[in-house]
Amino acid sequence: MDRIAEIFSYARKQMAENGNPSQWKDSRPSMDLVKKDIENGNSYVMEEDGRIIGTFAFIVGIEPTYLEIDGRWLDDAPYGTIHRIASDGSSKGVFETALSFAESFGVDIRIDTHKDNKTMLHLIEKNGFVKCGIIIVDDGTPRLAFQKKAVKKQKVLAIVGPTAIGKTKFGIECANAFDGEIISGDSIQIYKGLDIGSAKPSKEELEAAVHHLIDIKEADTSYSVKEFQERCRACIEEIAGKGRLPIIVGGTGLYIKAALYDYHFFEEQEEDNLYEDLSNEEIYALLKQKDPKALEKIHINNRKRLVRALNIYEKHKKGISQIKDEQEHKPIYDCLIIGLTAPRKILFERIGLRVDRMMEDGLLKEIEGLLKKGIGFEKQSMQGIGYKEFKEYFNG
Repeated sequence: MDRIAEIFSYARKQMAENGNPSQWKDSRPSMDLVKKDIENGNSYVMEEDGRIIGTFAFIVGIEPTYLEIDGRWLDDAPYGTIHRIASDGSSKGVFETALSFAESFGVDIRIDTHKDNKTMLHLIEKNGFVKCGIIIVDDGTPRLAFQKKAVKKQKVLAIVGPTAIGKTKFGIECANAFDGEIISGDSIQIYKGLDIGSAKPSKEELEAAVHHLIDIKEADTSYSVKEFQERCRACIEEIAGKGRLPIIVGGTGLYIKAALYDYHFFEEQEEDNLYEDLSNEEIYALLKQKDPKALEKIHINNRKRLVRALNIYEKHKKGISQIKDEQEHKPIYDCLIIGLTAPRKILFERIGLRVDRMMEDGLLKEIEGLLKKGIGFEKQSMQGIGYKEFKEYFNG
């Protein structure tokens, strides 16, 4: 409470010094109001390095002072209101962080401010709010009122969990219950001919629901997280375009995050010619000049990563560390991620039974056939669990 009081005091001082001495006069907002926000679960703070740098209230529901307006709200859709937002001035982006949090509730956002609060007016207009009119707050003074429509994101269901937990069966049940289509998130099921070891859905299961990203690559080709991201997002658009629910089933955590969150991947290119005459020490020194923060995670002996970081800097005119910092890793869809689980004893028993069944179904012959076609264990497709374990066996 003391820290919030400090932040409000700083905000009052800043407003007064910038031509707005009356918005939070008489020690408004009161700490009693903040206590009420806390009791009602509407008070939030932002921290940086363990220190509170900003505070605000966000209240979903009807705001009494907004019932009368000299003007017109955009609509009568459900909304939430941002109140009592302030920062200590030490860090940028407090308003944007509060707004992003508020938008995650999936409702319209309303806010008001004094006509002389130039800083807040700039932030409000910069972030896409529409001026709707003038309202009167509880102290009898007018405020400019704004509204921003909710960002409607595409709904996506993701079903994840360990092997043999029952993701395929549950995914099909969800597809049938919610008019959905399944996108495989598995990095091996995309390959033709790798059926048994990848626990690819059976013919009956594939007929029980529409499946995507299965059997789309030849077994001797490579596949990257970036390619999965692009293909998966294209499938989401295609399925949503039919008015159906996209359901991602399975996959590694990175694959799921890459598809659903704002992950950006760089093209992997070998562009060593610019630096092939330089030693590791010289490349390291060059990167230290251009993107020193990148060196926090790159060892001087890792020449490939040093060169890659330099190439990215030359291409984008900013460092890989800065580009990564600009990625907020927020979901770009309205995601529901369901994680299936079971007691480890039961799970291990099921995995054991699955392996036995795979052997009975002909996993050994499947791998022999792939090897005869020239699909060796050095291929990416053969490095997945269920295949790579056979390398030593086939090597005698």
